[in-house]
Order: sequence, then C-alpha cells, then structure tokens
Amino acid sequence: MIAKLVKGKGFRGAVEYDLQPGKSVMLETNMAGATPRSLAAEFGSVRALRARLAKAVCHVSLSIHPDEHLSDDQWREAAHAWLDGMGFVNNQYIISRHTDSAHAHVHILANRVSLDGQVVSDSHDYKRQEPIMRRLEKQFGLRMVPPSQQVGRAALTKGEIERCLRTGETSMRIRLQQAVDTALGQGCPMSMFRDRLAQVGVGVRLNTASTGFVSGISFALDDVAFKGSKLGKGYTWNALQQRGLYNEQDRRCEEKQFESGSERKCGLEQNESIESERDRESGYTTDGFSKIIERGSDGHEQTTILSDQEFHGNEFTFGKIDEINKRGKRQRKTSIKRCTDISF
Repeated sequence: MIAKLVKGKGFRGAVEYDLQPGKSVMLETNMAGATPRSLAAEFGSVRALRARLAKAVCHVSLSIHPDEHLSDDQWREAAHAWLDGMGFVNNQYIISRHTDSAHAHVHILANRVSLDGQVVSDSHDYKRQEPIMRRLEKQFGLRMVPPSQQVGRAALTKGEIERCLRTGETSMRIRLQQAVDTALGQGCPMSMFRDRLAQVGVGVRLNTASTGFVSGISFALDDVAFKGSKLGKGYTWNALQQRGLYNEQDRRCEEKQFESGSERKCGLEQNESIESERDRESGYTTDGFSKIIERGSDGHEQTTILSDQEFHGNEFTFGKIDEINKRGKRQRKTSIKRCTDISF
C-alpha cells in the first residue's frame, strides 16, 4: 500500500476532485454538507479558527496493486488507521473511493485545524505514514512495499503528487523507475539494456568522457529527461553497475589503458636503467656532498659543506630556502647545490 500526501490552501477544488460524479463513491464523512460547495464552506468555518495557517488542507491517497482488492469496510478501516496514526482524531474529514483508474485507491481529505482550534502537526509527515502503511499491508495481507530509502528510489515531489491526484496518471518519474528496473532485471549488457528500454519508448544517454569512460547516465520518455540521480540513488551510473549493468565499452577502455600503462611502465624502467648506468660511468654515488650557502640581510655569506648523511639528517631539500622572521621580513636566503665531490 502506498500513501501520497499533499498539503494545500483551498478546500473547494479538493472536494470537487474527490467527489466527481460517476468517478467516485463517498465512503464516509463526519460533516453535514451534501455538495462540494457546502462541504467546502463547512471546512472553511473551522479553518477560520486558525486564519493565519497557510496550508490547512491535508489530501492523501491510499492505493494498492491492481491485482489486489479491498472491500469498502476495509478501505474505511485503512483510512481511519491513517487518520488516527497521523493525529487527526478530532478533525473534519471525507473518505471517498475512486473508480476511474486500474489500481484501487481511496482519497482522504482532512482539515488540519481540529474542531477545538488545534493544528495537527505536519512534521516529518511523509516519513511518519510509512510505518502505518507497513502495518496495513500485514493486516490485510497485501504486498509489502519497501520504503523508498531502501530501494534507492527518489520520492515524488509535491507537484508530481498533485498532478497524479489531479489527472489519475502515473508520474513520469515512477514510469522511468519502473522501466529501468524491468529492463535491468538481474543484470545485463548495456546494449541489451538500451534495446529493452527502447521498446517501451525510453531513450538512454551516457555522459562519456574523452577517455571513453562513462561518468553518468540519463533517461528520457516523451521528451522529458531525468538524470539517473534524479530517479534515486539506485539509478546512478555506479549504482546501476553494482546492480548488474555491464558496459562493454568501459571494459575495452580499461583493457586499452592497461596495455598503454604497461608500455609506459616499461619505458620508465628502461629510462631509469639508462640513467643509473650513466651515473655509474660518471662516478656518481650516493656518498656525495651538498654545498649550503646562507646569505644574511647584511650581504654576508656563509658556506657549509655536508655529506649526504648529514644533509638528509638536517632535512634539507634541493633548491632555495627563504627563512622569514615573525615580522615577515626576509632573514636569510639559503641556496643548496648538489654535487659529487667537494671541489666546487
């Protein structure tokens, strides 16, 4: 069972949508009105108790898989479980079942302002309703739907939820998520993955670097494109590879880089061997010396000759060293020269 929640400002449009003639059945309400207009006015009279509250409308749909079925009494029980679990214990509400789509679902329209003027908290409401759904799935023997955080799917935005409720159509984000999951299965090559998605009208674009490696992926359906990351953490390029997507081009690039890397390594080893031979011919050994020239601010120079052992023991480095005093003025300038004997 899935719950989709939206908070809004106006009751009139929500009531008219939930009670569309020929497309919905009123299951239960604790209000006296009989028409959308009178019900909206009744909602408004209680809302006036908290006139400064921007979003007093709470509109949620509870849906199950198309292959599953619940009786009207079970739907009422599920709706009350949601209302009680979310804190709507003394609030106006309307429960209606829609009959205009393949999957069975009910709508709950509730006033966040209670009859005594209190406001139902909406803190973490999207997360708080998930445990309620899991309990209802067990209670009615429905399919267990894993939370979106566990499957790596991005949740719908508020606008997407409102569009789904208004049109009754599945969100583009959900359609792409389902298409990718079906095409990937337990894992497949990239070419097969593309073909499977193309059969359902989904295009795939890889973000390929100049080296040939893929750094990202995006999907498009009906001229609407989503980056893999926008579909959820489980749809990024790295995540899809972990789920079994195999890119033949990536493997070929790795093989080429491995081969070229081996060639470069051999070349470096040859160069090092040649340089070592030259050092031996010139008499260069690790037992050399270094000349340390220290020049003070007064122009006076001091020269020190160190063996390699002394040189490294003092942690000198080749090049030039400028020592700066606390005031930021140059105190002395030291230049270091590496040589193989002491006759500079």
